[in-house]
Amino acid sequence: MSGYIYMHRSEKGKIVAGYVPWDDAKIHVLSHVIHYSSGVFEGIRGYVTDRGVAIFRGRDHYRRLVRSAKIYRMFPEDYAPKEIFRNGKVYMEDLVSYFMDLTKELIRKNDLYRRAKEVKEEDKMANPFVYIRPVVYRGYDVTEDPILKPPLGVNPLNNPVEWFIATFLWDDYLGTMAIEQGADVITSAWAKNAPSTTPFMAKGASNYATGQLAKMESVLSAMFKTPDIAKRVKEGGSVKADDLYLPVESVQLTVSGHVAEGTGENIFVVMYEDGDPGKATIYTPPLSASILPGITRDSVIRIAKDLGYPVIETMIPREMLYIADEVFFTGTAAEVTPIRSVDGIPVGEGKPGPVTLRIREQYTGIARGQIEDPYGWVEYV
Repeated sequence: MSGYIYMHRSEKGKIVAGYVPWDDAKIHVLSHVIHYSSGVFEGIRGYVTDRGVAIFRGRDHYRRLVRSAKIYRMFPEDYAPKEIFRNGKVYMEDLVSYFMDLTKELIRKNDLYRRAKEVKEEDKMANPFVYIRPVVYRGYDVTEDPILKPPLGVNPLNNPVEWFIATFLWDDYLGTMAIEQGADVITSAWAKNAPSTTPFMAKGASNYATGQLAKMESVLSAMFKTPDIAKRVKEGGSVKADDLYLPVESVQLTVSGHVAEGTGENIFVVMYEDGDPGKATIYTPPLSASILPGITRDSVIRIAKDLGYPVIETMIPREMLYIADEVFFTGTAAEVTPIRSVDGIPVGEGKPGPVTLRIREQYTGIARGQIEDPYGWVEYV
């Protein structure tokens, strides 16, 4: 495997940092993060444009990474390189710029711009994009005598804070069909953790434990394709193999039964006034619904408001998904993905709606450098 990952680790009390060949990028099996999920991460997207790779809101993602780490008491002074310290302190914007510079160099070093064009021309990927995955985590430093009481308790404070950045190519997260025709989803039996159990303002690894269960639940569940099939079964007909499909995602609820988010996406609900899409109001769960404060979510809220749509952050009952005129996911990998059915019930007309498509067109136009970026969100490599 060709390619590199940038790693910053502790080895026998010393910092070892640099570009590591892909196959040599390893951490110790006793690293605290493996046993106790003591890590935070980000997912950042780079679009392949005529001007090069366009990193979308990379600095905002890295700010959230630093803040996520802080919530878990992993402070910049614990893991930042010595060269960016000023008067014994590490300043947020210095660290963010350092991460961004490393990321750009890693994209160049992995030749991802050329590779993305190549795999698309060879029809190996439908819509390749550059995915950036930085992780800050509690590691493990081998001592002189590792058999004697290694730091492997729940208390993470004796473990070094380490980090890495990986960059690679990814394709449409929920599938090209979901992007074009809308995603089929189910509501999961696995609820989000309650407030005060895990901090959802941090993009922590532990927050995705129930998400994994919900994701597997969706891809392994078979649902009816259309109401016509359900009607046939109700009238005594049989279910055929081609009547079934696999949902691509789950919507998780809060412990009180309200809509929270997808396993890796935020969610929005669109309701028309008097059946008129021109008089639409957009609803989305608040941060108190145990959701991640998504960067794409924030982008869509700002775009929607600038397009003239009221956006209301409020608790959403599950059944509102069934009667909504439009529902869509947002996320770094999912971008703006329409939802065409929930639990086998068509959303609106069972296809991407005009409000979703208008917001998606604006969002992707900015991210891909196709229209003016009034927000200063895009940074080119």
